[in-house]
Amino acid sequence: MENTDKLTKQATMLAALTRAQSTFITQNRPKEAFEQLLEVLLSVTESEYGFIGEVMYDDNDKPYLKAFAITDISWDEATRKFYAENAPAGLEFTNTDSLFGHVMTSGKPVIANNPKEDPRRAGIPSGHPPLNAFLGLPFFQKDELLGMVGVANRHGGYDKELTEFLTPLLSTCAHLIRGRRLEQEREHSQT
Repeated sequence: MENTDKLTKQATMLAALTRAQSTFITQNRPKEAFEQLLEVLLSVTESEYGFIGEVMYDDNDKPYLKAFAITDISWDEATRKFYAENAPAGLEFTNTDSLFGHVMTSGKPVIANNPKEDPRRAGIPSGHPPLNAFLGLPFFQKDELLGMVGVANRHGGYDKELTEFLTPLLSTCAHLIRGRRLEQEREHSQT
């Protein structure tokens, strides 16, 4: 990234982080906060689509992703209906034999600038928009994996410099997930 471009993107991202935190704290609207973060994530990475989600665990301690913000990439009537019915509550993805699944199981970033040849990939459903490049980044609180972001199809692919640039966004996501969990625990203890 050129310095001027980088500074502009940093300013855009920092303003969005502040706005998302304010939405979460003062209005208690976590979904809207994550949607704001996804919007800026797509903008600063120049990506076509993406998601932000929490890593959760099933009864067998297997990780899965619950997406709080996700780009609508539905491609036919069935996927449009599925998205409309399920996205508001958070879409869940359980396939860990995939690029984003590798982020959850390893706790490490995944950069795949040629996903078709990447051994960590899984197939994509027929009709799914093309996946030409993928970046998946985990976020943590201390050593606990809380969630991840994933973006796709940046022209020219993704690199380590971009992953480092996104550190403030990942930290904000981690704080919001942790805040959301604390609020749920507080509500649960009052019942």
